[in-house]
Amino acid sequence: MPKTLPLAKQIKELQEKLAWYEERELELREREARLQMAVDAIKFGTWDYHPLTGELSWSDECKKIYGFTGDTEINMKVFSEHIYPADYDFVNNEIQKAMDPAGEGNYDIAYRITRFDNAGVRWIRAKGKVYFNEKKQAERFIGTVTDITDTKTAEEKNAKLAAIVDSSDDAIVSKTLEGIITSWNQSAERTFGYTAEEMIGQSILKIIPPDRHHEEVEILSKLRRGERMEHFETRRMKKNGEQLDVSLTISPMRDSQNNIIGLSKIARDITEKKQEEVRKNDFIAMVSHELKTPLTSLRSYIQVLLVKAGDDEEPFKINALKRADIQTKKMAAMIQDFLNLAKLEEGKISLNKTRFDLDELIKEITDDAQYFTSAHTIKTETHPGVIIEADRDKIGQVLMNLVSNAIKYSPRGGEIIVGFEQKDNNVEIYVIDNGVGINPVDQKNLFKRFYRVKNEEIRTISGFGIGLYLVAEIMRYHNSEIKVKSEEGVGSRFSFQLPII
Repeated sequence: MPKTLPLAKQIKELQEKLAWYEERELELREREARLQMAVDAIKFGTWDYHPLTGELSWSDECKKIYGFTGDTEINMKVFSEHIYPADYDFVNNEIQKAMDPAGEGNYDIAYRITRFDNAGVRWIRAKGKVYFNEKKQAERFIGTVTDITDTKTAEEKNAKLAAIVDSSDDAIVSKTLEGIITSWNQSAERTFGYTAEEMIGQSILKIIPPDRHHEEVEILSKLRRGERMEHFETRRMKKNGEQLDVSLTISPMRDSQNNIIGLSKIARDITEKKQEEVRKNDFIAMVSHELKTPLTSLRSYIQVLLVKAGDDEEPFKINALKRADIQTKKMAAMIQDFLNLAKLEEGKISLNKTRFDLDELIKEITDDAQYFTSAHTIKTETHPGVIIEADRDKIGQVLMNLVSNAIKYSPRGGEIIVGFEQKDNNVEIYVIDNGVGINPVDQKNLFKRFYRVKNEEIRTISGFGIGLYLVAEIMRYHNSEIKVKSEEGVGSRFSFQLPII
């Protein structure tokens, strides 16, 4: 007979085995708890399907994804009814594939569902594994489900954006904050002659002429501060060395935390437009020169006649000739504006800087301006002894433009003030009127070439929209800026600063 262990020893062994099983069960529960915590943390829903019995169970997170809040029993029929109709055949085929014992039992698909609560359409990703019994029957099918609607929406948006970028007629380029190119669309290939393979990973300086490399430093500096550049006109270089005129719009690209991570650049080839502008400016310059000669002669004749009428003491003739003289001066100023515009567009404008007394220049300008109007009072707020170094003629042109505008847009009897005040090492020069004023929208565009304020009150006032553009450009050449403060129905204040010697 086999030897029987003492009862006490048998009980001890049973207790040890029981303790071992309890420890394993505790470990298993802890693992399941950690797994459940991980699943809950990443918003995974879980499902468990037993094909042989038809039993299907969903976790709380899975029910939440499907919008299931009722007490209805979950089964394959209910599940199938909430597969988006267009995806139904695809999903069933994938389930059958996974449950085929000839395969490995893996299941990983993305498809759409209709929610139980509001019939809303959502994208989900279902991933699972089928387990087979000894008879190669699918015995258990378990897995996870995740709502990927936001990801799918972003993918669709990116796909549409990519299609737009690729089909755009403008060159669209993205680059890092260090100026390294990260994308290069088909239009960029056509415009500059480089393929995407040749440019991605290269410095943007590859297409910038050497004499314009400083522009990139300025552009990157502005964009790093989150600023946007619109319609910046410059020149860029093609693969064959040919230069072309482009208009650049550059914007910062940000991540989800609003950090600037790169730059997006749209470059439009404006070579033909620039050539057309050159032809137009040549025509304007030619016509202006042709008009200037007879106008000079006409003014000379008027001056002679004014002297003669004064000798003859004929008040009517004197008055008529003074008015004619004023109109010829206005025409001469207009022609000079067109000539200056042509020079500016051709880059032929230059500064002849000298030192001069600002008070004297302002008095000259206001005296000449008062000659043009008897319906307005022009006052000065100046004092002698303020010396600046600038192009005297061009600063005079700026002031005459500003005062002429103040006269044009102020009511009869209005007051115009021209003056200056010292601000540290600068002097701020200003022209103030109590005219119609300018609305905020027009103020943003006021210094653009050929821009005219859209206001019924001034519709009948003549002008070409080049005076303030020339003012802004002359100030830019002086490393200064023209500023405006204005309120409709109250008036305007134009000002700029220059350094004091």
